[in-house]
Amino acid sequence: MSDVRTSLISVIDPNENNRLLGCILLSGRRPKVYFDQTQNERGKLDSTYSELGQILRDNDFDVEPYTEFMLLAKNLREADVLVFGCPNSSKVRPPEIDVLQKYVKNGGGLMLLSLSGGDRGLMNNMSQISQEFGISFDNTAVKDDRNNAGIPTMPVISDIVAHPTTENVGELLIPSACSLHVSGKAVALARTSQVAEPSRAPIVAAAEVGKGRIMCIGSYEIFRKGGGLKHEGNTTFAINAFKWLSRELQATKPSTAATEQTKTESAKARGELREADTVPTAEIEKTLRRLVNAVVDLQKDISKMNEQVGNVESHIELLRSQFQEFAEKTQQQLGVMMPAKQFKTPEENRAADIEADIRSLLKETESIQQLCEHIEQRYASGAMAKETYTEQMESLNARIVSIGKKIEKKEKELEQFKTEG
Repeated sequence: MSDVRTSLISVIDPNENNRLLGCILLSGRRPKVYFDQTQNERGKLDSTYSELGQILRDNDFDVEPYTEFMLLAKNLREADVLVFGCPNSSKVRPPEIDVLQKYVKNGGGLMLLSLSGGDRGLMNNMSQISQEFGISFDNTAVKDDRNNAGIPTMPVISDIVAHPTTENVGELLIPSACSLHVSGKAVALARTSQVAEPSRAPIVAAAEVGKGRIMCIGSYEIFRKGGGLKHEGNTTFAINAFKWLSRELQATKPSTAATEQTKTESAKARGELREADTVPTAEIEKTLRRLVNAVVDLQKDISKMNEQVGNVESHIELLRSQFQEFAEKTQQQLGVMMPAKQFKTPEENRAADIEADIRSLLKETESIQQLCEHIEQRYASGAMAKETYTEQMESLNARIVSIGKKIEKKEKELEQFKTEG
C-alpha cells in the first residue's frame, strides 16, 4: 500500500529527568489497520479487540472499524492491513472475495481469524478467500491434554518456526482453535504438539503473494481481551504480525548497533554521559511512541473540533444577521432603540484568527529552536550519531524556514485587513 510513513523528530532532555523537550510530527502518516465489522465478527474493536486496538495504537498504527456493507477496492485504498476477526454466520460475497484477493496481490495485508469448527462450524467462508494463497480453515477443534493453560481447549503452542512475526515469541496461547491446511508457498508458523488432537497440525500460517501478505490464525481468541492477550507471547506476536503485514518490520543493522554501543560506552568512560543519558532505548522509544500517538490522535480531535466550530460560527453569523434585521424592524414599528451590533463582524473575527495563528507559529518556532540547541548538546557529548544529528538538524531547519514563510504570509494578510478596515 502507501509507502508514506510518519517522520518524527523526538528529543529527551537529560536535565529534566528525561522529560520530553519536544516532539514534532513533520509529515506522513502511520500504517492504517481496518477491522471489518460487516460480517458479524466476534472480534470487535470496541469490545473483544479493544485491548488489541490500543496495543496497535501504542505501536504507531492507526486503527479504525470498517463498516461499509460492500467491500469495494476504493474503500480499501488507505488500508495497509484489513482484519476479519471471526465472522459468525455470515459469508463474504463472490465480488467481495475477488476484491480481497486483488487487495492482497496489489500490496495489502490481510489477516483472517477463525475459531473451533472452522468455516463449517461458524457458517462463514473465510477459506474461499485464503485458499487462493494456499491456506484454508479445517473443520476441527484443537485439544491438547498435556500442553495447555488449564484445560485441553486452551493449548499452549511451542512448535514455532523462525520468522519475522515470531521473533522473541517462545510460546503462544491459542484457545478454542481450529487447525489449518497449508499448501503451495504458504508457511506454517506454528503447529500443535505431537500429543495434541489433531497432531502436528498448522494453527498459524502466512503467505506472501505478489506485493502483499496474508496471515490466517485458527482462533480469534489469540488476541481477545482477557483471553489470549493475557499471555506475553501473544502480545509480542500481535505487534510483529501487524508490522509484517503492513511491511513495517525493519531490522537494525548489527554494525550500526555496535557502533552506537561503542560510542555510548566511550562517552560513559569519559564521564560525559550522566545517568539520564543512558536510559534504556526501549523505554525511551516506548514513551515517545505513546506520546506521538497521543499527538496524532489529538490532531484528529482538533480537526473535528475545527469543523464543529466552523459550523457554530456559521450559525452565529446567521443569528447575527437575523437579530440585526429584527432590531431594525422593531425600531421602525415600535420606536424602541435596540443595539444593532451584538457580534463581531466576520472581518473582525478573521483578524483575531490571524493574530492567534501568528502567535502559535512563533511559539512553535521557539520550541524548534530549543530542540536544535538540545540536539547540538547531545551531539557534542557523543550521545548522538553524526548521521542522526545531520538528519534531524536538516529537518528542523527546513521546518523553521517553512514556519517563517507562513508567519510572513499571515502578517501580510493581517496588514491587508487593517489597511482595508
